[in-house]
Amino acid sequence: MKTKVINRIYQLDLFRFIAALIVVLYHYFFRGFSADNLSDLNFSEISDYFKYGFLGVNIFFIISGFVISLSIKDRSIIKFIISRISRLYPMYWICVLLTFIIVLLFGEPRFTAELSQFFYNLTMFHNYIGVESIDGVYWTLFIEMKFYIFVIGLYLVLNKFKDIKLDYLIYTWLILSVLHLFFSEYFIFKIAKSLFILDWSSYFIAGIIFYQIYKSKLNLKYALVLLITLLLSIQHTIIETAKKARHFNIEFSPYIACGIIVLFYVLILLVACHKLKHINSSKFIRIGMLTYPLYLIHQKIGYIIFDNLGNDANKYVVVIATTFFMIFISFILSEFYEPKASHYLKSKLKQLSTKYITNSTH
Repeated sequence: MKTKVINRIYQLDLFRFIAALIVVLYHYFFRGFSADNLSDLNFSEISDYFKYGFLGVNIFFIISGFVISLSIKDRSIIKFIISRISRLYPMYWICVLLTFIIVLLFGEPRFTAELSQFFYNLTMFHNYIGVESIDGVYWTLFIEMKFYIFVIGLYLVLNKFKDIKLDYLIYTWLILSVLHLFFSEYFIFKIAKSLFILDWSSYFIAGIIFYQIYKSKLNLKYALVLLITLLLSIQHTIIETAKKARHFNIEFSPYIACGIIVLFYVLILLVACHKLKHINSSKFIRIGMLTYPLYLIHQKIGYIIFDNLGNDANKYVVVIATTFFMIFISFILSEFYEPKASHYLKSKLKQLSTKYITNSTH
């Protein structure tokens, strides 16, 4: 018997917020001072405890694979496009605007931004034309957009011609990801890596599998696929950890990093198997809604605050106060701006789709 699937899995909201907070603390306590001249606040006495925080984005991608599977249940291309645009862009636009204004007013000489750069950034596709992000954290959105367009979008388009099970998407993407390990130097796989994000694919695939387990149950087939995705994720983590070690000129333990990835898998598996029902509270919705704006605004604005206040106050007070300030701003944006802006954009997009797309089919 299949388990009834609800539209919101509250534990994921909690885990998403925790992951975002991990990334924030990584940037504040380790990343800023360690390389690239982003901050003068040195926390070398405790930075080792936060240097693995870059892995927080990995659980974002796992959760993204999970929740997107909920979004495409009816396999409507138009509904999916409208839901993604109305969900991502309004908050992204206001956060890019806030960061741009803060950089212009208080960022120099360390941080600068151009008006043309700002407008290109608003598209979320500025990486395609070589325009630098106003805030470096936007790189994950570029990965997400590729997932939506080239993987989920392609799947929904193909479903217009032939009914395709979600499992087949999983198997095809997984096979490509495994083959890429052995044939990455071939031109066709370089193209495939770029389009189908084969270096990050294991996390999204795992998320989709976790959703399949959530709506049915864990079986041998899904366990085997999860094992393969976990091995791919571990291999990817080892490579990424080595890159971090070279970039920051500091030792990273691949064992600790891979252990964190295994922990992420275990946590989401417990959710998928309905083993964490005791923390499945609707109160986590508001916490989850803080995640997106907190992630988008915290880094560069945070570093600018450090530059302007860090030399005049206790560095720990500055960082803790900045973290709470970022959470507060995220609350304001998610509570008072995002619902209205997203609803307005969604309604306008629905009107346009009805007028130009639905009518054209008649």
